[in-house]
Amino acid sequence: MRIYNSSGQELVLGTNVDWLTFSIQSTDGSIVKQKKPADVMGEFSLPSAHRAKKLVNLADAFELSKFGRYYVTATVRIPQWGQSFSNPKRALVDITNGVKVWETPFGLPDTNPGGRPEIRKFQLIQANHLKQLSLFIRITDESEAFTYNIFPLGALVGFSRPEPQLDKWSNLHLLCQDGARSFTYSVVTPAGMLLNRQTWEISEDSRPALKVDEDGRITVSGGVRRVSASDIPPPELQSEKSVAETNTSEAAPEAAKEVENGNSAKSKNGKNSSK
Repeated sequence: MRIYNSSGQELVLGTNVDWLTFSIQSTDGSIVKQKKPADVMGEFSLPSAHRAKKLVNLADAFELSKFGRYYVTATVRIPQWGQSFSNPKRALVDITNGVKVWETPFGLPDTNPGGRPEIRKFQLIQANHLKQLSLFIRITDESEAFTYNIFPLGALVGFSRPEPQLDKWSNLHLLCQDGARSFTYSVVTPAGMLLNRQTWEISEDSRPALKVDEDGRITVSGGVRRVSASDIPPPELQSEKSVAETNTSEAAPEAAKEVENGNSAKSKNGKNSSK
């Protein structure tokens, strides 16, 4: 959403949930159901004669699981004036079918012991958008009538094949090549949450690959890990953990020295007292 301020005064926006709202309508005139308010919070000031850009994920807020053509209308509300302004030209969005490159059903245990598990599907969808080949993950019910979540996993090299595997908790582990020597490793939960994302590269003597241990845990074997700003968890959280572990390991020898010194002094004092 791009906003241009021509009011002649500075505007303060993003202070409440209804300052920016959206409505979506299909080309046949039906209104798309809104599941929840779009995430538009974040206060900012917009001086006069300036533009601002706000990025909003409408896929989380609306039922956009059906393929087709849609019109999106955005409305900006100015609390100071008690007025609202809508975009004069509706944005046109096409939701098209990509190429399904892989799918697998999986079960979610029933809450009642002995009950039939709920069957869902993981699907990997390949789509060519703006001359860029991208890979999407889609989680549906057994009949594919309902989509729980769909989101992009990143770029994809045309000659490569994604390497997917399910662990014993029905999490999807995926290793796909997104560059000449780089790979993206992702972990997606059955609910459609991106749990982990890492960047790996081909080393001098090996290539990254998924490995399953005796306990059914899946990790990346081979290659070399490269810390990236797009990592999940973020690099700063990993750095804090590393620093904490380092401080703990450094503190242990110091504590051992103090205990050793204390024992030596105690032993010496014991000898003096015995004399």
